[in-house]
Amino acid sequence: MLNQNKKRQGKIRIPKKKRVGFVCSGGAIKAGAFHIGVALGLREHGFRFKGGLLTSRTEHSAKPQPMEIDTYVGSSAGALISSLLASGFAIEEIFDAFMNREGAQEKPRIPRLTYSKIFKLRPELAKEQLAQLLNGRKLLKDLMKGKWETLLNTEWFKITGFFSTSGIESYMREEVLPSNQFEDYAADLFIVGTQLNHSRKVVFGRSQFDPPAHDPTCQYITDVTVSDAVAASIALPPFFSPYHIRTKSGKRADYIDGEIRDTLSSHVADDAGCDLVIASYTHQPYHYVKEVGSLTKLGLSAIIVQSLYLMIEQKINHYIHTRRSQKKAIEEVEAYCKQAGLDPKHRSAILGIMEERFAFRREVDTIYIHPRPSDTRMFIREHFSLSTQVLQDIVLSGFRAATEVLKHYEFEDLDLSPPT
Repeated sequence: MLNQNKKRQGKIRIPKKKRVGFVCSGGAIKAGAFHIGVALGLREHGFRFKGGLLTSRTEHSAKPQPMEIDTYVGSSAGALISSLLASGFAIEEIFDAFMNREGAQEKPRIPRLTYSKIFKLRPELAKEQLAQLLNGRKLLKDLMKGKWETLLNTEWFKITGFFSTSGIESYMREEVLPSNQFEDYAADLFIVGTQLNHSRKVVFGRSQFDPPAHDPTCQYITDVTVSDAVAASIALPPFFSPYHIRTKSGKRADYIDGEIRDTLSSHVADDAGCDLVIASYTHQPYHYVKEVGSLTKLGLSAIIVQSLYLMIEQKINHYIHTRRSQKKAIEEVEAYCKQAGLDPKHRSAILGIMEERFAFRREVDTIYIHPRPSDTRMFIREHFSLSTQVLQDIVLSGFRAATEVLKHYEFEDLDLSPPT
């Protein structure tokens, strides 16, 4: 029998790691279901999820177990999934919260997520609608008189969003979270938002990195509750209005979706000291297949989604390419220094300068998991559907994507020896 610990040919070897981070991006309910599938795939491959509340002050500083994910970073829908995993809920419990599948517990620990909890009409909407109705009448009169320049005046459309994420905030605070304080959790939890009135990414959590290594404009905030952070991260315009937060120190600001400014936040896990980062995202553009045909047949919504995904994919690919180029440059300089016989002390100093300038740690490995280009069903699925069948299909897509990616890796931390 072949030794199962032997490295399989063609696999990427991942050495033993100190900390593992799981980064979940946005993309509405569809992304949340995809992350659940990815989590199932990670667990199937030997990863474990650290969660629950601290039982002692020293527990947070304890060394993670091999293959244990102890850092969660979430944006938008990923903020919800990350919070649930950090809370210690089993993946099956999170799965049941998204759908009413047969066999679910009569009194689940996570109450079912419903449309009424996700889409809460804003109290201010009626007043805004009345104002827009009056402005709309004026607009119509001007157009009938041939005053087309009126269309360029945006004063007649000032609705800030149809729904509020306050329903999600109360759902998390009152029905789900075992604690609403970041510092109470055994795992590190970071939730990403975007400050509306500033060109700034904001990361909510219990830890602060000042200045952040990868994005000097990024701000870490430690005096916000978990439920407020989740609500702020999910506030995607124009569906949801900006979410207003007042910190414990009294500072006020409005926030919108965590991925408006920056798509992936894997650098947050890097800032937190993770040397293995697993990033899950759903922004995979459609690749033509004969069975589906051109997206023009699916209408405007599919064309808009494709356009957004193409822009997002370009940003992600640029980030990945940049990091790989930096790593390659450092490796080539190291190889040259060795070949030239440079003193190890000077070689280390040179490489250290390059890592500092690039904000790059050579020991960090990042694994990206996203829908396969051939997974056209995943692309055409509705973003806000709570249909049991739709969500099951999306979870399965996430599981398959994770399985397909992880089969190309070999982890030293994973004990593959047969039981004795």
